[in-house]
Amino acid sequence: MGPSYRKLRKNGEGRRKAGSRGAVAVDIATLQHFSELLHSQPNKLYSASRRCRQIQKIPPQTRCRNLRRSQQVYDPVLVSIGPYHHGKPGLRRAEEFKHLCLDRCAGGDDKKKAFFFSKIVEEAAAIRDSYAETEIVEKYYDKSLALMMLLDASIIIDFIHNYLGMQGNSFSDWQRCLGAGSASLMVRDILLMENQIPLQVLQLLITLRYDEQEAASFISRFFSAFLFFKKRVVDIDLKNDEDPPIHFLEAFQRVIVKKKKIKEEDIVMSVNKKVFLLSGFPMRDEPVDAGISYMQRSVMDLKAKGIRVRPDPDLSLADITFVPSFCFSELRLPVQYLSDLTPVVTANTIAFEALPHGCSSLVVLSYAIFMNSLVQSPQDVKELQDNGVILNRLANLEKVVEVIKDIDTFGLHDQDIFKDVKMRIEEHCRNKARTWLADLIFTRFRTLWTVIALFAGVLLLCLTLLQIFFTIRPINQRLL
Repeated sequence: MGPSYRKLRKNGEGRRKAGSRGAVAVDIATLQHFSELLHSQPNKLYSASRRCRQIQKIPPQTRCRNLRRSQQVYDPVLVSIGPYHHGKPGLRRAEEFKHLCLDRCAGGDDKKKAFFFSKIVEEAAAIRDSYAETEIVEKYYDKSLALMMLLDASIIIDFIHNYLGMQGNSFSDWQRCLGAGSASLMVRDILLMENQIPLQVLQLLITLRYDEQEAASFISRFFSAFLFFKKRVVDIDLKNDEDPPIHFLEAFQRVIVKKKKIKEEDIVMSVNKKVFLLSGFPMRDEPVDAGISYMQRSVMDLKAKGIRVRPDPDLSLADITFVPSFCFSELRLPVQYLSDLTPVVTANTIAFEALPHGCSSLVVLSYAIFMNSLVQSPQDVKELQDNGVILNRLANLEKVVEVIKDIDTFGLHDQDIFKDVKMRIEEHCRNKARTWLADLIFTRFRTLWTVIALFAGVLLLCLTLLQIFFTIRPINQRLL
């Protein structure tokens, strides 16, 4: 090493030692310049006021992954709700129809319309803070923003009023003005992440429009009607002061992920059953990694391992349950109704969960990943359909597979929400005694003829043994 290298190394070691002691030499001019430059950078998105959940737009990087699909699942096709899609030419017909809906909500009374408007103007500041894209909201004055909210809330309320078949419904006007398919398109559009108004505005107008009892159950009854395949009545607290939903989509998300209330006696029976199973039959042959979180086992694979898929209309998406048994275990899944709305509603709910300033729960995202692992082929869909887990309104089984596989999970492949269920499934599948018994029944005795053939073979074997026995020791000899 030359003297210059040793000097450079010595100076570097000296600086490291000085840095370790916290002595940093920076002149005042540089420090002041850096401070001014740093504070001039945009940082309002990360301020304390922006940490709460807000009504957002789908990020450009998400849309760019599949622009055509993004337009199909994230953009409204019938009506704009809120400022993000307001004024689009293709949605103009619904803009005109909103005035008719407002007229019906106010009973044709101009004074009542003005009263509704004044109440919303009072909430203008809170409405602005509800939107993440401030540059879009700032285009509107308080009164124009309040009028937009009033008209948008009116068309949602009028639609739900008709959807529930309440007195004075006017679906004939909807069909005449917006077309025969306006009902399904309206459901689609009010569940888009970008197509929202603050739920507090909607609740305010509902409270002013209906009596206390009707207003309290108005939105919940709509969700119950929409989720008609659920036995459990939808119950959600929309007035939770600690953590209220910010918009209609979040209220829907809370409904479909709300856990089922378990009775105390059911817990005792479940614990007793588990203890019995653990004591009477070993749960595992091979050790299962406690950190397992990724599973790729199709429905038909589980069936071959002795795990039956069973529907439970009372379960939410968060209530996937695995029930072990001596011979055949059960994977209990919530009932799912699949239609043309499913890809749109699922994509927007997942986007709300996964994107910044969304919700802290990733249940719908985790459920989509779980179903993606269960459904690998049309045979898996047929098994789910035959068992009542899927109510299919799509064209064919292949279309169901396509819909499930096309769900955008934002590059995430798994979450730990269903970790315990997956561990129990692995415990069952690695138990050789259980899987052997399942294979014997499903593979060897799949049809009635194989069972008859087995019975005939066993009977023939018994008769042959008896014949051999009596040939060796005749009856007369035994009597002597």
